[in-house]
Amino acid sequence: MAKEIVYTEEEKENQLSMLLDTLHSLLKEKLEHPKWNEKIKKINFRINLEIPEVGAVHLILEKNGKYEIGRGKISDPIIEIKAPLENFFNFSSRQISSFSAIVLGKLKIKGKRHLLTLLNVGNVLRVIPEKELNK
Repeated sequence: MAKEIVYTEEEKENQLSMLLDTLHSLLKEKLEHPKWNEKIKKINFRINLEIPEVGAVHLILEKNGKYEIGRGKISDPIIEIKAPLENFFNFSSRQISSFSAIVLGKLKIKGKRHLLTLLNVGNVLRVIPEKELNK
């Protein structure tokens, strides 16, 4: 049986702050990149991201490129993703693929499982591939 990790309030706060900072950085990177800026402006979604035993944050992305990132869950997300912070970082930094993250259970996905929706959310939550940065 897996041992449950107990976090202090300070550790929980640090993890949520790191997740929020990461989301802001990912969106900023994409909005500053011409190709990705155009892609971002064509999609919209509402998601919750939860770190077990720590807390949750939400991301609302509108088609005009405006977004909101905040603490706590929203009531009507299209997708909810649940995973330890380490798994979010491994996924967002492209250390594990989208396929592996889902199939191996690194990210638990709940909600609309339409392939295009999952791809759009996945693309927003991951760094721009190096080969595309200089384009």
